[in-house]
Amino acid sequence: MKILPYLITAIIGGVSFTALASQEINPTQAATHVQIGRVSVSGIEGSPDDAVQALARKADEANAPYFRVIEVANPGDSSDWLGNADIYR
Repeated sequence: MKILPYLITAIIGGVSFTALASQEINPTQAATHVQIGRVSVSGIEGSPDDAVQALARKADEANAPYFRVIEVANPGDSSDWLGNADIYR
Protein backbone atom coordinates (compact mmCIF):
# COMPACT_ATOMS: atom_id res chain seq x y z
CA MET A 1 0.00 0.00 0.00
CA LYS A 2 2.98 2.34 0.23
CA ILE A 3 3.09 2.42 -3.57
CA LEU A 4 -0.45 3.80 -3.93
CA PRO A 5 0.39 7.45 -3.08
CA TYR A 6 3.25 7.41 -5.60
CA LEU A 7 1.02 5.87 -8.25
CA ILE A 8 -1.67 8.51 -7.72
CA THR A 9 0.93 11.29 -7.88
CA ALA A 10 2.34 9.89 -11.13
CA ILE A 11 -1.12 9.68 -12.72
CA ILE A 12 -2.04 13.22 -11.69
CA GLY A 13 1.33 14.50 -12.88
CA GLY A 14 0.84 12.83 -16.26
CA VAL A 15 -2.62 14.34 -16.67
CA SER A 16 -1.31 17.78 -15.73
CA PHE A 17 1.54 17.53 -18.22
CA THR A 18 -0.83 16.59 -21.02
CA ALA A 19 -3.08 19.53 -20.20
CA LEU A 20 -0.16 21.94 -20.59
CA ALA A 21 0.94 20.73 -24.03
CA SER A 22 0.71 23.17 -26.92
CA GLN A 23 -2.23 22.55 -29.21
CA GLU A 24 -2.03 22.75 -32.99
CA ILE A 25 -4.59 25.15 -34.48
CA ASN A 26 -5.72 25.95 -38.02
CA PRO A 27 -5.58 29.39 -39.73
CA THR A 28 -9.18 30.22 -38.79
CA GLN A 29 -8.51 29.49 -35.12
CA ALA A 30 -5.22 31.41 -35.27
CA ALA A 31 -7.12 34.54 -36.27
CA THR A 32 -8.74 34.56 -32.82
CA HIS A 33 -5.39 34.43 -30.95
CA VAL A 34 -2.39 36.73 -30.57
CA GLN A 35 0.79 35.65 -32.35
CA ILE A 36 3.77 35.80 -29.97
CA GLY A 37 6.54 34.48 -32.20
CA ARG A 38 7.78 31.71 -34.44
CA VAL A 39 9.63 28.45 -33.81
CA SER A 40 11.72 26.40 -36.22
CA VAL A 41 13.23 22.93 -36.30
CA SER A 42 15.64 21.22 -38.67
CA GLY A 43 17.43 17.93 -38.99
CA ILE A 44 14.43 15.94 -37.77
CA GLU A 45 14.68 12.26 -38.73
CA GLY A 46 11.55 10.28 -39.49
CA SER A 47 8.36 11.60 -40.99
CA PRO A 48 6.52 14.93 -41.33
CA ASP A 49 4.63 13.98 -38.14
CA ASP A 50 7.95 13.83 -36.28
CA ALA A 51 8.70 17.39 -37.45
CA VAL A 52 5.27 18.57 -36.23
CA GLN A 53 5.88 16.91 -32.86
CA ALA A 54 9.25 18.69 -32.64
CA LEU A 55 7.50 21.99 -33.39
CA ALA A 56 4.97 21.23 -30.62
CA ARG A 57 7.84 20.67 -28.16
CA LYS A 58 9.41 23.99 -29.20
CA ALA A 59 6.07 25.75 -28.68
CA ASP A 60 5.85 24.15 -25.22
CA GLU A 61 9.36 25.40 -24.41
CA ALA A 62 8.24 28.91 -25.41
CA ASN A 63 5.20 28.57 -23.09
CA ALA A 64 2.85 29.01 -26.04
CA PRO A 65 -0.49 27.28 -25.62
CA TYR A 66 -1.11 27.19 -29.39
CA PHE A 67 0.91 26.78 -32.58
CA ARG A 68 0.13 26.78 -36.31
CA VAL A 69 2.40 24.90 -38.70
CA ILE A 70 3.57 27.15 -41.54
CA GLU A 71 5.88 24.71 -43.31
CA VAL A 72 7.16 21.15 -43.07
CA ALA A 73 9.61 20.21 -45.79
CA ASN A 74 12.19 17.66 -46.84
CA PRO A 75 14.88 19.72 -48.56
CA GLY A 76 16.81 18.26 -51.45
CA ASP A 77 17.91 14.66 -51.18
CA SER A 78 18.02 14.73 -47.39
CA SER A 79 16.00 12.29 -45.31
CA ASP A 80 15.73 14.90 -42.54
CA TRP A 81 12.77 17.24 -42.13
CA LEU A 82 12.56 20.92 -41.24
CA GLY A 83 9.61 23.00 -40.16
CA ASN A 84 8.33 26.40 -39.04
CA ALA A 85 5.34 27.29 -36.90
CA ASP A 86 3.83 30.50 -35.57
CA ILE A 87 3.10 30.40 -31.85
CA TYR A 88 0.10 32.01 -30.17
CA ARG A 89 -1.44 32.81 -26.82
